[in-house]
Amino acid sequence: MSNAVVLNEHPYMPTLDQLMKLLDVCRFMSHEKNLDGLLIYIAEQGRKALLADRCSIFLLDFELNEIWSKVQLGEDQIIRFPRGAGVAGRCIDTGKPILITDAYSSKLFNAAIDKVTGYRTKNILCVPMTNIEGKTIGCLQLLNKSEGQFDASDEAFCLAFAAQAAVAIESAYLHLEKARIIGDLSMTQVRLKQKVEQLEVIRELEGYVNVSATVYDFVSTVIRRAVRSVGADVGRLMIQTNGRKWEIYAARVDDGGKVLHLDEQKIDSPYLKRLLREAQVINTLKSKDPLLLQLASDLEVRLDNVLAIPLSKAVGKDKGARGVFEAFNKPGGFHEEDLAFLQIISAQIFSLIMRRQLIDEKERSKSLAAIGQLASTIIHDLKNPISAIIGCSELLSEREKMSDVQFDRLATIIRNQANRCITMVEELLSVARGEKRFRFEVLPLNEVLDEIVMMLETETARRKVELKTAFGYLGKVRIDRAKLMRVIFNLTNNALEILKEGGVITIETRALDAVWMEIVITDDGPGIPTELRKQLFTPFATFGKAKGTGLGLYISREIIRDHGGVIELDATYRGGARFCIKLKQEV
Repeated sequence: MSNAVVLNEHPYMPTLDQLMKLLDVCRFMSHEKNLDGLLIYIAEQGRKALLADRCSIFLLDFELNEIWSKVQLGEDQIIRFPRGAGVAGRCIDTGKPILITDAYSSKLFNAAIDKVTGYRTKNILCVPMTNIEGKTIGCLQLLNKSEGQFDASDEAFCLAFAAQAAVAIESAYLHLEKARIIGDLSMTQVRLKQKVEQLEVIRELEGYVNVSATVYDFVSTVIRRAVRSVGADVGRLMIQTNGRKWEIYAARVDDGGKVLHLDEQKIDSPYLKRLLREAQVINTLKSKDPLLLQLASDLEVRLDNVLAIPLSKAVGKDKGARGVFEAFNKPGGFHEEDLAFLQIISAQIFSLIMRRQLIDEKERSKSLAAIGQLASTIIHDLKNPISAIIGCSELLSEREKMSDVQFDRLATIIRNQANRCITMVEELLSVARGEKRFRFEVLPLNEVLDEIVMMLETETARRKVELKTAFGYLGKVRIDRAKLMRVIFNLTNNALEILKEGGVITIETRALDAVWMEIVITDDGPGIPTELRKQLFTPFATFGKAKGTGLGLYISREIIRDHGGVIELDATYRGGARFCIKLKQEV
């Protein structure tokens, strides 16, 4: 006969000491929101209040229809069993407390648990935990009262204790659910923001191909925007140019500095060959491939993971790949949605690069077409200096009949006319080639200007023109040294040909803001007529020089544009001509 007893509906009142302890416990439970900490506290306080050896909390898993023990003091195992099984199951199903004075005589008790744990259960008090809606969510089970048996007073206290525990546990559940929902909403917000940014990237890329001054500027912008949009820190774009030669662009998004650009690279890399076959996500990157090691060294960064997309010749057709776009170092690793987005971006990048190259080719074709217009002018212009050289050389054959002054004058004429021929040929070649090959360096600007001034001083002194300088900018710029010198010489030579004896040329520099600096070249000549200002930087526009080709300012504008800068005439200046060259500062 079972000794399990369902206690009566009117148990004895708990003791004053138990009520005081219950009050203290209620105060604590009302503030504790951490479920694990709360369950441990409830079990420990229940055990102490009822002088039990152990106290377990069993909770009902409504989804799995199972009962499980989150806390079981004195044991390591977590118990999980079907709903309705055992003492806890009966208590939860009936919603009534159960007292067992001799566990091994009860059919409800599962002695197998004692065999596994080595524990000996003597008596049991189990009471339901019911929430404020009257729904049983679990039970509180106490084992082995230290002195005697559990009684009605214990049952009364345990019911009150369990009711408070149920409220606290549900409150903790709600707190957890609230935190989870807030976390999900925050994650959804982050992902939505990322999606919006990615859509914005796709929209913006189309515009970059038309507004970027150079392929370098275009690719730099593309790398930073695309890599940032997937939450990565490092990006690299590799494009195959001629044969097995590669052009490489790489940057750290958080750096904000210049993009690494390597041209005409020969690459023999198993890693690259693998990427050219298929897109890959490698979230644990431990490759010792020299291509990866070189990137890590160049950018001074450790590469943890990578998402790499081949750039195909044609979308949807297997015609091989002409490049690879990679994003490195995303915290937590890359996901399938990152792969899908970058595949869209990569296809667009390749298409836009091809378009950019076509635009450059079109510009070059325009320049070549201009050569036809230039040819007759150049041929005519070359006749004059060549005739002067021939005439002077014939006079030099009678050296013994002329004075040293006459001889020096003839030599100067020959030298100047030869220089004119060289300049005209260089300008013609510049138009034909498109001036698209540069050797960019980050240099102190004053180092370059000092060299220019030294070369100019001889010519200005010979022409009795004063050269003034005022270098207020002391920082660095990213330039092709020879080409920037050519721009400045074009401007100063134009001034020298117009100025009369006693004229003044001034070269100044200054910082405009935290990003831009300016080189200003001024002369006190007659200035540029208003009707010529709009066509000043177009081919063959010339003023004040009887034998100029009209290409100097056009080529100067193209060079400065390829530097990512701007050259313009200061239309507000009165008292001569003033040209302003704006370039980005470099740290």
